[in-house]
Amino acid sequence: MRNINKNIVVILVIAFVIIMFLSAFYAYNIHRVHSTVTITYTYTYSVTSRLSPLTIAISTDISTVDIHFATGVADFEILGKVYESLFKIVLDNGKLEYVPWLVKYYKQLNDTTWIFVIRDNIYFHNGKKLDAWDVKASLERSMRISPIGRMLLRDSSGNPIISDITVLNSTAIVLKLSKPFTPLIEHLAHLATAIMPREIAEKYWNSPINSTADVIGTGPFRFISYEKGSKIVLARFDGYWSKKPNISLLTYLILPNPSARISAVLSGSADIAVGISPDDVSKLRSSGISIYNVTGVRLVLVAINCKRIPDVRIRQALNYAIDKKAIVKDLLNGFAAIANSVTSPVFPNVYTMNPYEYNVSKAKELLKEAGFSNKTLKLLVSTRSAKDIQLAQVIQQYLAAIGINTEIIQMEHTAFLKKVFGEHDFDLAIYGPSPSSLYYALTYWRTNASLNGPQYSNPVYDKLLDDIASEVNESRRALLYKEAQEILWSDAPAIWLYYEDIIVAAKPSIKGLQILPFQMLVLDNVLVD
Repeated sequence: MRNINKNIVVILVIAFVIIMFLSAFYAYNIHRVHSTVTITYTYTYSVTSRLSPLTIAISTDISTVDIHFATGVADFEILGKVYESLFKIVLDNGKLEYVPWLVKYYKQLNDTTWIFVIRDNIYFHNGKKLDAWDVKASLERSMRISPIGRMLLRDSSGNPIISDITVLNSTAIVLKLSKPFTPLIEHLAHLATAIMPREIAEKYWNSPINSTADVIGTGPFRFISYEKGSKIVLARFDGYWSKKPNISLLTYLILPNPSARISAVLSGSADIAVGISPDDVSKLRSSGISIYNVTGVRLVLVAINCKRIPDVRIRQALNYAIDKKAIVKDLLNGFAAIANSVTSPVFPNVYTMNPYEYNVSKAKELLKEAGFSNKTLKLLVSTRSAKDIQLAQVIQQYLAAIGINTEIIQMEHTAFLKKVFGEHDFDLAIYGPSPSSLYYALTYWRTNASLNGPQYSNPVYDKLLDDIASEVNESRRALLYKEAQEILWSDAPAIWLYYEDIIVAAKPSIKGLQILPFQMLVLDNVLVD
């Protein structure tokens, strides 16, 4: 006990010295000392008084008003304008980076101890000033009840990565980890760990937020109203600490029908429409509509149930049987990139693998070696995406060419998710993971992971994930990442198909729109002419 108390005192003394040291710094400073990282950022912005309303047509409704319970694209698109995390994900030269946001300064004191200093003069939408107790309560709540937060901030055994959060003063906290965890900063950038007022976190400690009056963050927009299945309205937060948006009122129209979204942007009732099909791009362009597209993090794949198809030769054969180039060209009109790894190349440390080139003879040879013939496989597909249904039909044709019959089963999306990730009752299933970091993407395939629909299991792979999380040397960690990706690619628990493009349509009067690869619109610089 005496040693524990002594360690706590040492940490507090070091932290106090660091905080005093911070007062001398007001400019941007980055340096590295061995494996210890210290980063400070200062942001300056110009001010504009040119404000306009903006309307965005989206394809799906939000599933929650609680950022810690958010799981879908619409959830993060909308609530991500209201809430912010300690760190922010930005796209720079085609790669994702994780930069300090609500955090002004952070330092890794040792392998398991980190100190974070919060920016001054950040206010919530209710007028309360952000402090360290808000951060502590938010992170603890996320670890407790957030579906994604629990995955991000817990280890493979389900134990919290953060063993203790100590508030030093109103702007500084110390995170004590149960073990070294190198992806910590990446995971603290995910909106599932977003910060809310302490009193809101404690009010909903064991349940989701159920009142829009309690949807309170530090983001550039305030939550105004929500009409289920119809629209969501946000308003510019004039007290926002960073660059204030040029948008006075932000309205999201919920239009599941693709034709309705296209009509909305053509008629002018919407300024921007998301979820545009490659089939509609030419029509929109010919009508003077601007098209934005970026290769997304969504890796479209055909998951292979490894319990039902344990022979890796069969799974590799399925990969050789599919002409990915033809699918991208003919089905997607070029609005995708052929998968050359187990996750999107926008993440740091993603390596290019040896491709499974289209080779019917090779596929048949592998099936013959494995004694796999005269089989019928059930292929599950969600009805949420018309393009995925078309893809299922194409996959069916390719597999028929190597002697495998497939029965396509279309399912409503919620039932599909339950069947694949809850019951694991399928042979093949089409879906597309959309991770926020490379490590998070790789944990999908860990033994017994909640998102491991195919029930893939490889102890060597699992051990590599543990080694990656604890390896503080960047060069050695990069090699471990490479080895893990090679194993997963070779074991083929899925048919790796393509990285889907995110396509957004906008009126030509919209300027400065950016898109993040996980289908979030960046409105920081948007102007409406």
